[in-house]
Amino acid sequence: MHNADRVRLGIVTARRAPAPLVRDEPLSAVQYAILGLLRGQAAHGYELQRSFTAGSDLAGVVHLEQPSLYAALKDLAGRGLIEGTEAREGLRPPRTVYSLSKRGERLLDVWMRTPVERLRQVRLDFLLKVYFARQRGEAAVRALVDAQIATCHRYLADLEARAAELGPESFAYLVTESRTSAARSTLEWLREYRHRV
Repeated sequence: MHNADRVRLGIVTARRAPAPLVRDEPLSAVQYAILGLLRGQAAHGYELQRSFTAGSDLAGVVHLEQPSLYAALKDLAGRGLIEGTEAREGLRPPRTVYSLSKRGERLLDVWMRTPVERLRQVRLDFLLKVYFARQRGEAAVRALVDAQIATCHRYLADLEARAAELGPESFAYLVTESRTSAARSTLEWLREYRHRV
């Protein structure tokens, strides 16, 4: 039966919405930040962009251009972690307002509770986690910092054990020594911050 005949006879075929894409790649810190911003309230792209502009708290941690933001939103929607609804304000063109899906909320909760494993992630991922943990209260911040301190202790112990097996004249020892110094400094900073919360 042709489409014209189906319409004439009142037969309507409902189109299914495409299933969310499931991707194996982990989310970036920026994508988690977007999920964190959407946890509090739904927002459109322009509102989200303001959270990353100069002068905002998040701009001190991560720089995000508008095209990258919209690409991240598209990816998050494709994964089923956020949902977009078209909204119209007066005579303006319609905007897509995004909200966090249940799946996105679960993923965000896991990310928030998980300390970072690599020191270079402390400057980005960990600080973003602290930003959102502060919105949940001091207990959430303390739990996050305590978990990060424990992880940093393990990382430092592993480095010290590795250094003990290397000759002090080797290049590998120098590299390990550099990482050990950075780990100790990070641990000291974490302890100081823990005393303040």
